[in-house]
Amino acid sequence: MVGGGPAGSSAAHTLAAAGINVCVIDRSVFPRDKLCGGLLTLRSQKTFQAIFQTGWSPVLQTTSNGARLYFKQKLLNAVTDHKDIFFTCRRDYDAFLLELAQKRGATVVQGAPVQTIDLKQSSLKLSDGTIFHFDFLIGADGVNSLVAKSVFGEAFNRDTIGFGLEMEVPLSAEVPPITEPEIYFGLLDWGYGWVFPKGKTLTAGVGGLLKKNPKMREDFENFLTQRFGRLPAAKIKGHFIPFGDFRKTPGRGNVLLCGDAAGLVEPITGEGIAFAMLSGSFAAESIQEALSAAQPQSALKLYGKRYATIAGSFRQANFLRYLLFPKTSQFLFSKALPRSQSIPRRHLDLMADELSHGEYVKFILKKFGAGALKMLFPKQGK
Repeated sequence: MVGGGPAGSSAAHTLAAAGINVCVIDRSVFPRDKLCGGLLTLRSQKTFQAIFQTGWSPVLQTTSNGARLYFKQKLLNAVTDHKDIFFTCRRDYDAFLLELAQKRGATVVQGAPVQTIDLKQSSLKLSDGTIFHFDFLIGADGVNSLVAKSVFGEAFNRDTIGFGLEMEVPLSAEVPPITEPEIYFGLLDWGYGWVFPKGKTLTAGVGGLLKKNPKMREDFENFLTQRFGRLPAAKIKGHFIPFGDFRKTPGRGNVLLCGDAAGLVEPITGEGIAFAMLSGSFAAESIQEALSAAQPQSALKLYGKRYATIAGSFRQANFLRYLLFPKTSQFLFSKALPRSQSIPRRHLDLMADELSHGEYVKFILKKFGAGALKMLFPKQGK
């Protein structure tokens, strides 16, 4: 498989545990930096434990049990003593998962960029000339996936892709630690911002649809200046983010896509790690089932059935984006949020996997009533 992040490591661990020969190829040498807020939900914890059968305390930096919600710089609501939210550094977390997969029996090839993929010959060539042949190829190589590009001609659609900017702000006398994550609405069109607690830093970022935010860096710098009193000296980094534009068919033939390579970032909460691990294990389980039945050609179909459980939730989340993210509807949201304790709590329940996306949709529609319907179906009111 290509990619040693959470999706690839989860797939590799699952396959190795079943006694199937698996090789993970990654262009980087782990531990490597990965731009990400590093938020881990109870859904992530449940998925991690089911796959790796161990604890993750060695790579946790801090734990919160609530959140503070803002509209621009105005605090709208706060929740404490509710559901646990964990924070990690992806440099540590990803290396930890890859090591677990390697210990389980997966072969790992690091520092080896894939140069070409020949789908007809079921082979790939590394930049040093090494050629690998595969029975199945799992593409877990992120949003800029070479595997996805080889299958579909492009890694993602620029008209629907999201983009994120982040900064690690060191703690100091001027930047004290926080105990709860901060979520900011009203900063971007079809997007939001965040400040997450970490061990020695605060991770500040914004993310939203790329085509709707041509001045994203300027907006981010303004947010940083307002939040911290000045523009911190730390470096701003950017990356593409799948934003609800997941693959309807996650592969072709003997090639399966998972994680960011399949566009699996939840468009409401921005959660990607849990769905990366889950889709990686789904892909591996599908290959195992296909091989056990002596029907290797059925792997994609079997994966599609498992993948549909994620895709169905994402469709419902995409439905809700019309209420939460456009600037016009965020105004409605900002008026309702201060008067409600149930909205932020139910949002955290969603992240904890204790509330389905369908149940969350019904809750929001009931909470906002006719106003929500007008926002969700703007053309019907014309």
